[in-house]
Amino acid sequence: MGLKGDVGKLRTFKQQLREFPITLAAAVARDAAPAMTDLTTSAYDGGRTVYGDTRPKGVNGQALDLEETGATRAQMRFVAVGTIVRCVLGPRYSKYLIGKYSILPNGAVPATWRAKLDALVAAQKGPAL
Repeated sequence: MGLKGDVGKLRTFKQQLREFPITLAAAVARDAAPAMTDLTTSAYDGGRTVYGDTRPKGVNGQALDLEETGATRAQMRFVAVGTIVRCVLGPRYSKYLIGKYSILPNGAVPATWRAKLDALVAAQKGPAL
């Protein structure tokens, strides 16, 4: 199974990232990590996917809370490592929850995340000269 989608868009995005000064990218990553953690946990606690959709119902028709031990919710966070924002997942089965219930973005970046990241970049750049 190969890569599906427009690879050209990825190349364009990578080129745009390279044009940012390293200090700006590191500052945005530092600010983005807690913001992305907040967006993820608020969607998780609200019973929604990160895209804003409600989670599917369980086999008995009840809303799923995805809580058995609480390990996924407790350990899932984002951390900044230099200019990179990395997700710490926790339990191995968290990957299943990403694919099945979209507890993290799986493909396109959600609109709310994009707006938050755009605001963080704009705040770091400051007023235009």
